[in-house]
Amino acid sequence: MNRLLTLSFLLIALPLSGLPTSVQAQQLPFAMDVPTGVDSYDDSVPTPESVIGHVIGTHHTVPHQVEWYYRAVAEASDRVVFRTHGTTYEGRNLIHAVITTPANHARLDEILAAQQRVADNPDAMTNEMMSDMPVILHQGYSVHGNESSGTEAAVLYLYHLAAGQGAEIENQLENAVIILDPMYNPDGRDRFGDWVNRNRGGVATSDGQDREHNEPWPGGRTNHYWFDLNRDWMAAQHPESVGRMSVFHTWRPHILTDHHEMGGSATFFFQPGIPSRNNPNTPKLNTELTAEIATYHAAGLDEVGAAYYSEESFDDFFLGKGSAFPDVNGSIGILFEQGSSRALIASTSSGKLHYAYTVQNQFITSLTTLKAGVSMRDKLLRYQRDFYAEALEMARDADHTGWVLSLEDGRTRAQQFTQLMQRHRVQFHELTEDVTIDGVTVRAGNGYVVPAVQPQFRAIEAFTERSLTYEDSLFYDVSTWTLPLSFDVDWLKTDKDIEGIAGEAIESPVSLDGGAVTGDSEGVAYLIRWNRFFAPRTVNRLQEAGVPLRMANNPFSAIVDGEKLWFDRGTIIVQLERRLMPGEASDHSQVHDIIQTAVMEDHVEVYQADSGLTPDGPDLGGSSTSVLAPMRIALTAGSGASTYATGEAWHAISERFRMPVSLIEPARLAGLDLDRYNVIVLTAGGLSQSATDALKDWTRGGGTLIVMSAANRWAMSNELFDLEEQSVDMEEILENLSYDQFGDARGAQGIGGSIFEVDLDTTHPLAYGMPESLPVFRQGSTVYQHNGSSTEVVGAYSDEPLLSGYLSEEKHEQFPGQAAVLASGYGSGNVIFFQERLNFRAHWHGTQRLFFNALVFEGTF
Repeated sequence: MNRLLTLSFLLIALPLSGLPTSVQAQQLPFAMDVPTGVDSYDDSVPTPESVIGHVIGTHHTVPHQVEWYYRAVAEASDRVVFRTHGTTYEGRNLIHAVITTPANHARLDEILAAQQRVADNPDAMTNEMMSDMPVILHQGYSVHGNESSGTEAAVLYLYHLAAGQGAEIENQLENAVIILDPMYNPDGRDRFGDWVNRNRGGVATSDGQDREHNEPWPGGRTNHYWFDLNRDWMAAQHPESVGRMSVFHTWRPHILTDHHEMGGSATFFFQPGIPSRNNPNTPKLNTELTAEIATYHAAGLDEVGAAYYSEESFDDFFLGKGSAFPDVNGSIGILFEQGSSRALIASTSSGKLHYAYTVQNQFITSLTTLKAGVSMRDKLLRYQRDFYAEALEMARDADHTGWVLSLEDGRTRAQQFTQLMQRHRVQFHELTEDVTIDGVTVRAGNGYVVPAVQPQFRAIEAFTERSLTYEDSLFYDVSTWTLPLSFDVDWLKTDKDIEGIAGEAIESPVSLDGGAVTGDSEGVAYLIRWNRFFAPRTVNRLQEAGVPLRMANNPFSAIVDGEKLWFDRGTIIVQLERRLMPGEASDHSQVHDIIQTAVMEDHVEVYQADSGLTPDGPDLGGSSTSVLAPMRIALTAGSGASTYATGEAWHAISERFRMPVSLIEPARLAGLDLDRYNVIVLTAGGLSQSATDALKDWTRGGGTLIVMSAANRWAMSNELFDLEEQSVDMEEILENLSYDQFGDARGAQGIGGSIFEVDLDTTHPLAYGMPESLPVFRQGSTVYQHNGSSTEVVGAYSDEPLLSGYLSEEKHEQFPGQAAVLASGYGSGNVIFFQERLNFRAHWHGTQRLFFNALVFEGTF
């Protein structure tokens, strides 16, 4: 057994509670009486109260207490192994427990190997071979940190599994391996738990106006950078998700559960969701098995008289959620939603709701999931085997043999896309022959091949397809995701003989590469092409070291190592010889060192020019080049700001591109020294008049104001741009409809998330290094008509703008030619208007380049 908790830790932890460590037989250590199906509980297993100091359901358990308890139980029980699978941005452990019988633990490697063979070689797995394989359950909780009852249930459930005695639970553990993840989002939970615990007195109040009931911005739902981790299962951009994917793809569970909360007046939801909104890549049998599992949940909740429902809300369309992602990976994903108390006691339209009651229902459905999994073990094992066998057959019958991913343009983004797909067990091979597909030529060694015939065929198709037709016009989340469009990479479907173009399989995760320095070390200047994703990071490295930089606004040629090479707009010019004072000596070593680091870590292409005199176009010190001012960035964060848009920008600037950024409260804008910044990213609307005046004065004085998300309407109302909102004639749409059709008809005009094409003016600094047309992600239904000068338009929706996703006919007519990216002078400064969330969910690498162009090239137009 893996025993990570030492005796000394127990001696430290247990006295903190000052409470007894034993429990009476046949009594669950919980604030409510719940039927469990066990004969008794083993008092050698510590109760939650004995380790963390409170009875589950009477207090909000914070992350370090959850970990304490999981370690303590693993130390005491031979049924439980404690493991970590990563750390959060704030340094908290991501933990899970593996729970089964001691006999199964002794052959766990054998169980795991057999489970992996089901997916990797399904045709070789007979029913007889699977007859002694356990069902694998991955039960996970509280991906939204302030939906906290799930984690409490996971603590209680661990006790039940470790300490429960009797024939039923022993049979369950013999026939199951349970991967128990008690908190998908420790950082968010800590933020929430700290708030409610600190704002609760000796007697809890149900008053909704009380501080305990009103957590401040940004709330505990999100992770450290304010991302919704339940939208990151497919994109896997954050450490919580990367670790979770590693566990999921290692174990390949038959059932994965995802425990959430919803509004306090609601009851309890379990899947199936709305039938018409299932993803078409999900097999029909998956839905049937989900419905059969639902009967176990119904029986468990009926036993305690809890109200519940299914099929009336939520859906399994977006594959980036925890309940849908498993469905294209051979598993059954199940969403639970419990009406939330948030605080210890809440007043709702259905009466008072106690935290313990919400925990009860999450705990009961944890038990019923285990009961269903064991009872349906044969069906679930065969379903998964057949899922992968059918996937291989589908791949063999497909009209394409695979895909080629080009590294010719956007090498870094293509490799980042590859890394993501590898996290999902997608197999890549080196490209060994030149190929031309749909007019795109990819040279041998400069691309990867992805064969269609592989276990993850269904997932590949689902993650990369474009969709334009839908059974339903309403979506709980986005209607499309198409990962190659989000990374803006050439993902080329091919019917060529795969064996003829594919080399060795790439066994290890792809590394980012391609950075190089070309030219004589005695050159006069470095020229950095603006064609690599992390080029802005290189600019920041040089600026932080005080190195002066210029940017080329026109194409030019330069002599590099005796050869003439062409360079595009946006090329960064690093003059090696700076202006010297009398007595100063030249020292280029610092710049050389930074360039070498940038080549290795930012993967930029750098050239050393032999001379500042160019054969074509402006010379390197010409008046058409722009001096780049060091970036001094501020980002609004706080009440009034869009939580997601703000977090996305913060993550991009600080975490991904490693640039300093100051987070400033919108309410304090009028009282701050804004002259400390030359760029302010405004994600907040509803600003006070004093804040508005301060921002406008600062911009007139030479600052660059980037408005996005909640700030767009603010920019319009303050006449920074002449935009007019376009409307749809709802009266005509609703005419002759019955009352019960009104909601769906209105909802059909929404844009929950679709992908559009924007045409860019690549002669404008905002679009330097960009393609002439770019996929963008749109979430939000408002379309603006631009009535200002055409010189302000940097990006406009193309004539046929919809690339993938749902869009009503009425909305489709509004988009062509309308502005998506605007830039305008304002006094001595600039205002930049982005209609879309360019950093959407951290995986829209393609549009993220526009955002960083705005930061780096501010003040150059």
